[in-house]
Amino acid sequence: MKNQDYIATMKQIQSLIDKREWQAAWEKLCMADSRFPNTPAILTAMGDCQIHLEKPEGAVARFIRVTELEPESVEAYNNLGVAYMFSGDFHQAEIAYLQALQFKPNHEQTVKNLAFLYFQQQDRLGDAATLLAGIVRSNPSDCEALYLMGKCYEMGGDLASAKLCFERILMYQSDSQMAIDALNQLQSVN
Repeated sequence: MKNQDYIATMKQIQSLIDKREWQAAWEKLCMADSRFPNTPAILTAMGDCQIHLEKPEGAVARFIRVTELEPESVEAYNNLGVAYMFSGDFHQAEIAYLQALQFKPNHEQTVKNLAFLYFQQQDRLGDAATLLAGIVRSNPSDCEALYLMGKCYEMGGDLASAKLCFERILMYQSDSQMAIDALNQLQSVN
């Protein structure tokens, strides 16, 4: 009976999350947490909600608890890194991402998140570009990585390489508004 209650509760919560009804999802999650304490899936969803509700410090606490419950979970440490990044603690975000990568060195989402973290720090653009180049080498059609790599080049002043990245996105997604806008922005700079 308890398992059926848990499944039904999680379906209701997922429905609210799918509709992006973060406050309602948060309220349901708080009730679920009191009924099913220390459940990683509930704590993870609570952390996600708190990030969307612009309360990343609360998300950090939830994700720390998940790492305690699942100490070798790539996803738990990746999520913790995201929460730290949103709270502005780049040092702790980097530590969390690197911890995740110890368990699975090529975890693509964690590598992208780490690259995005580096992208936000002007003195780490080269590190971001290096990580992104590795992703693009293994998956040449990864438009998300191509876009961020293009932005790294743009911020670093290499507009020709930025243009190549954005044009390559259009080879895979001809209607990518992000790539079109980025190319238009580059043209206006020239």
